[in-house]
Amino acid sequence: MKIPRSLRHLLAAATFLTLAVPMRAAEPVLKLKDNDVWVMAGDSITAQRQHTNYIEAYYHTRFPNLNLHFRNSGIGGNTTGSVLARFDYDVAAWKPTIVSIELGMNDVGAGDDPAKYIKGMRELIGKIRAIPAQPVLISSSPVDDGSKLNDWKSDRCRRIHPYTEALKALAAEEKIVFVDQYHPLLDLWGDNRRKGEAEAVKKGAWPPKPTPAPVVDPAKPVRPAAPPIPPSLIPLTGDPVHPGPVGQFTMAATILNALGAEREVSSATLKADGTVVSATHCKITDASAKDGKLAFTRLDESGPWPILPAAKTSAQLLPTVLDLSRYILKVDGLPVGKYRVSIEGKPAATLDAAELAAGWNITSAFDGAVGERATKILASIGNLQGKLNNEWRAASKEKNAEKLAEAQKAIDAADAEIRTASAPVAWHFEIEKETK
Repeated sequence: MKIPRSLRHLLAAATFLTLAVPMRAAEPVLKLKDNDVWVMAGDSITAQRQHTNYIEAYYHTRFPNLNLHFRNSGIGGNTTGSVLARFDYDVAAWKPTIVSIELGMNDVGAGDDPAKYIKGMRELIGKIRAIPAQPVLISSSPVDDGSKLNDWKSDRCRRIHPYTEALKALAAEEKIVFVDQYHPLLDLWGDNRRKGEAEAVKKGAWPPKPTPAPVVDPAKPVRPAAPPIPPSLIPLTGDPVHPGPVGQFTMAATILNALGAEREVSSATLKADGTVVSATHCKITDASAKDGKLAFTRLDESGPWPILPAAKTSAQLLPTVLDLSRYILKVDGLPVGKYRVSIEGKPAATLDAAELAAGWNITSAFDGAVGERATKILASIGNLQGKLNNEWRAASKEKNAEKLAEAQKAIDAADAEIRTASAPVAWHFEIEKETK
């Protein structure tokens, strides 16, 4: 009997726990189940509704048979104290089964000692468990200012290090799922800045030319200007604290990787003559090879991770982005040469025979049908997490039952739209050799 994907990750976790060494306690895990409600609480980085939306898109497309609900609860400038103050109407009111807390960027303003931060986190853990829901602790992202461990470019970025270490210790003590995105991204983004600076120096574009000092009133204190930040090799877009889509996809991938997210989508192998060799978690129909063209229709049990075309360089910066979406096509026996691949009649890629034989990750076809689908899914999520989400939260804060019921109705409709957009679709593929 074939086991549905929605159950496989639960059975795998159960098997692991059964076979684990008895003397060693199992690591806390996060495994989503049908009808879960995940509230993502945080500061302005969460309120950007980027990496949180990308994580949501991953789960909707990877487990389309699960009825999952995600709710954004981010507010700019928030600290642990801020979230505690609004917890009842902006977190608990959603009736979540999972609550992730992603804070620290503003908390570090209290200084080098993370004691206040940890005290607030401990209180939040207690409130989350009392709902009851599963707490998940996520460290702050770093400041993208070129800092690396022990080579800090700002106090703000430096302080997030001990705060993250203290949060990790708290999670271990409380036996809670913990995600450290700070340290992996500190290395990744720091190296990216250094490579960008080196390229800029080669081109004579760095360091910037000095400018005349402005005339100031000696009676008024002047805050010294922050040193300029060198360019990145691959721009994250956004600003050093609030990355744009490229940076936020690396954040989402780092978080999903730490959560042990499933990587496999599906795979299919065909021969050049149209023979279907294998199809794992997908169905291949109408396969044919004639007039130099290989064609077939593919229907998958789940979909690839939706990656915005505008953020495709995130996969270049962090290969884990694509590795979290192994959506594979192999074609054996093609004559040597270059081949045009189209999906739904739209160009997807140009690959050589060796690349197709080795296996092509279709997720990397960021444009065309794959990119359009990704854009549509993320637009549906953005519709819910933006205006509709804010209207619900405002009604909850006001304790206005009528407005809350109306807002909930709109959110339920948006949830249904997301599920429809995320459902697997049959795609028609054509592979044809390039001719000069």
